[in-house]
Formats: sequence, C-alpha cells, structure tokens
Amino acid sequence: MHRLPFRVATAACVVAASITSPSAQPHPTSAGAPSPQPHPTTQQRPAPSPHPSTGTHPHGASTPATAAKGDATSAVVMTVVAGNGTAGFADGVGGAARFNKPIRLAPFGPDAIVVSDIYNHAIRVVTKDGRVRTLAGAPDRKGHADGPAATARIFSPHGVATTPDGRILVAEAEGHTLRVLTPRANAPGEYDVTTLAGTPETKGNTDGPVAAATFNSPHAVLVAADGAVYTPDIGNASIRRVRSGRVETVAGAAPDTMVYPMDIAWMTDGRMVIADAGANRLRTWTAGAPLGDIQVAGGLATPHGVASGPDGALYVADMKSQRVLKIDPAGAVTTVAGVAGDVGSDDRHLNRPAAVLVHAGWLWIADLDNHRITAVPVSK
Repeated sequence: MHRLPFRVATAACVVAASITSPSAQPHPTSAGAPSPQPHPTTQQRPAPSPHPSTGTHPHGASTPATAAKGDATSAVVMTVVAGNGTAGFADGVGGAARFNKPIRLAPFGPDAIVVSDIYNHAIRVVTKDGRVRTLAGAPDRKGHADGPAATARIFSPHGVATTPDGRILVAEAEGHTLRVLTPRANAPGEYDVTTLAGTPETKGNTDGPVAAATFNSPHAVLVAADGAVYTPDIGNASIRRVRSGRVETVAGAAPDTMVYPMDIAWMTDGRMVIADAGANRLRTWTAGAPLGDIQVAGGLATPHGVASGPDGALYVADMKSQRVLKIDPAGAVTTVAGVAGDVGSDDRHLNRPAAVLVHAGWLWIADLDNHRITAVPVSK
C-alpha cells in the first residue's frame, strides 16, 4: 500500500496546562451535526450563550474566528488524504472523493478509518492511501429505516465507533437514535443496520428500556470493554449509557452540569474525557465521582473533538481557533495542525476541525468545512 508523504515544518507555540480531577479508578477501554439550527435546550441545563463557533449551530455556515492569527509559514504541513474542499457525494481516491461535512472518525482495521458524513447521511471508509467507499446511507436515503445497508436510511450521522467483532455504532444527531451496522457473515463487506436505542426522530430525555428511551441530538459514541455504549447527548447536556438493554444518564445532573458535551474518549488512565464545546472546557468522568476538569493554559475555543494517544497525550479539535492541539502528559500544549485564527483550504490550514483520531501511526482530522480528511504523523 502506497503511503502518502508528510512534510513537517516547525511546530507552533507551546504553553502549559495542568490536569485536576478526582482520583480515577480503572475503567474499561475501547476503540463520533444536524442542519444549521440553534441547539435545543432543556429546563435542567444551563442557559448557554450562542454557540461560540457560529452563533447558532456548530455545523452551520462558517464565521471568522476571533483568535489572533498565527504564522502560516511555521505551520505543520498536513497530508490531505481524501476530499478536495468541495462538498458532494462520491466514492473514489484522494481528491476525487467527495464528502459533505465529515464529522467523526473511528478505527477500521489496521490502515483505515470510518467516517460519519453528516449531510450525505452516510457512513464511509477511508484508507491510508486515500480510497473512499460508502458502507451505508446516501443523500437520497435520509431518514430512519433498518435493514440491509444498501437500502437502510440514516439521519444526520455524527458519532461513530467500532467494536472488536466488527460492528459499527452510529449516533444520529437528527434521528435521535443510536444505530448499529453489523457485518453479514455470509457476505463480506456488507452490513445490516439496526436500531440500538432511542425513539426514531423523537427528541426527549427519557431513561429506561432501549426501545422507549429518548435522546436529544447524540453527537458521539464510545464503547467500553464491558460492551456498554456511551454517548454525549448535547440537547440534554448529559452523558448517557446503554447497558443490558437499558439507557441511563451517568453525567450532567446538577451540580455537575455541562453545556454542549460534543465528544468523548477514554484516557489511558481509564477516565473518560469530555469535550464540552459550549463551556470551552475539557471535563473528566469516572463512575461514582464528580466531574473533573483539565485546565488548559490559554484556554480553548469550541473544543469539538477529543482523542487520546498511546503515550497519554490528548488531542483536541479546537474548532473556533482552527487548530488541533496536543496536550502531553506533562501538561504542555502544542499546535499540531492548523493556524490560529486563520481559515484556509491548503495543506497548512483547516476550516473548522471537528474530530481527531489517533490510529495507524497518524493523527486523522475531520476538516468539516473543507469537506475532507487530513492527517499528520504521530508516534506509535
């Protein structure tokens, strides 16, 4: 397999961070935007200001960032793996492929990832050599229908995760459900789509049996080693868990409130890290303990995606500052992709980075408004 070359220039500035949270217990480990409307609210959640990235919905029309602009000449040069800045729907290789707001990423085998493609209502696969294929969904199959992937309907897929047995989990932001793509044993490469939890196209905040439970715009999905499934439910400002056929709320109740919990990931010490885009904070969760905080010097500007590296570093898609940040175990914060406050579509700039994933020696980036997938190398 041909590996695309990387060219790396001098990294951007480094500042300090410190991590404070309750002492963590070991936690199982594991293997991620609706139409531009204002975020839903509930009586229980804090009344947020307009979303910091757009003033309405985080995936609506782009607006100029307010951060001071950085120096593009010293920025990391990324590999553009697939997509070319033009919205569309096409499988293919590299720049011939088309996405329409790729939003979340998950590992898929040794050298590929799964991508949720919002406005194409599709689940796609991207390999390291840039080959793109669609597993389920299409722009003309928006909605909710279980069945073979070739005919199933998906509604605004956001979160994606994969399991050791090959299933793909999907959080539907506008469908308000969690879906599952299960490989067909007698048909390699083909999938059946089923509903794991939630009431299709019905907003709510009801815990209980999976078929009766309701969500309000689940934006990511994360699997634990015990099989439990977690999702940040942004319309309810909470973290929900699906386990043993039931849905329960595990974080977000007063006084530990959040604003827009957008993404979640396991840290190497077993805690869950939560990117709260509305509060510009990284929170941590451990069962039975209050929410903790990861304090980042210099602050964050719409942390929309978060991932953990094998060395314990955290990577953050800091949407409004147009950067991807690395927080290493010692607390240093470095810009590893993008230019502060500067939107662009070349190989040094991003346009509202939405998600990050460390996999197969790369840090993969969902470059939302450039409709592409980019990457930079990381240590294995």
